Amino acid sequence: MTPHTSAPSDSVAWEESLRQWAQGFSSHTLGITLTALMRSVMPDREKPLLEVIAQQYQQPEEQRRWQIFAQAEMLGFSTPVGALALSQFLSRGSMAPDGLAPVYPEPQLSAQMLHCALVMLVTQLAESPVDGVRLLIERSAALEVA
Repeated sequence: MTPHTSAPSDSVAWEESLRQWAQGFSSHTLGITLTALMRSVMPDREKPLLEVIAQQYQQPEEQRRWQIFAQAEMLGFSTPVGALALSQFLSRGSMAPDGLAPVYPEPQLSAQMLHCALVMLVTQLAESPVDGVRLLIERSAALEVA
């Protein structure tokens, strides 16, 4: 269920509106929602990675998690899809490859990267973040209806 947050009306309120909207979801559900939204707006070259990310949200597998990390590393973590992929990678499991002692990320890192992906998506949806948040909320509501 999409939280019913009103769209922002000025340039100061967009961050608060975005935060409130995102807080209406669990991290897992927000990740699934962002994946679906990105699949509808990102360039075709990024869609195969988004497909794998969607599969990982539905049925997590360690090998796929590492595949997502490798693909995101090539794409770049400073993109919305790359940040989403990194968030998912950090959400479970060790950051160390097999054969090395496990190294687990700080618990908040996955949520922070998810927020980064969200902000980057908003800034790509429209020229102004105010309009980007409005479009994000509208598109996420349309996903529920479809």
